[in-house]
Amino acid sequence: MTEHSIDALNKRIIEIMVNKGHSKSSFAKAIDVSLPLITHITSGRNKPGIELIQKVLNAFPDINPDWLLLGSGSMQRTALKMPDFTDIQAEIERLKTRITDTSSGLNTIKQYHKILIDELLHLQEADIELNTIQHTLTEIVRKMQLVKQELENKVLL
Repeated sequence: MTEHSIDALNKRIIEIMVNKGHSKSSFAKAIDVSLPLITHITSGRNKPGIELIQKVLNAFPDINPDWLLLGSGSMQRTALKMPDFTDIQAEIERLKTRITDTSSGLNTIKQYHKILIDELLHLQEADIELNTIQHTLTEIVRKMQLVKQELENKVLL
């Protein structure tokens, strides 16, 4: 039996297995490959193929692909720094409050507007009634003048 030298890529596979606390058997299960394949890779007999590398990266998304394939960088992916949205969230809350307040003010104005429209309609009705009464009074005054003139004519005769 000949000894096999372990390639750098094989060593990085072993390093992932150790780092994640896996035995050969549990690592094989975790990445969904056969135990003999992992044994051959850890002994240096076989080099990892692209399918095995894909399975490792899928099973352990925190592993840096550049490190695994090329040995550059660190084993772990650097976490992406999320932008700070605190100021934007605060501004959104302020705007929501303004929208609520403005909407409330708008509803109040709409209610006053309806009241004023109703009052205008009542005033129009009252104006029509006043015109009718004024016309009636004018007619009565005209008839009284006719009666007065008729009386004067009778008295003068």
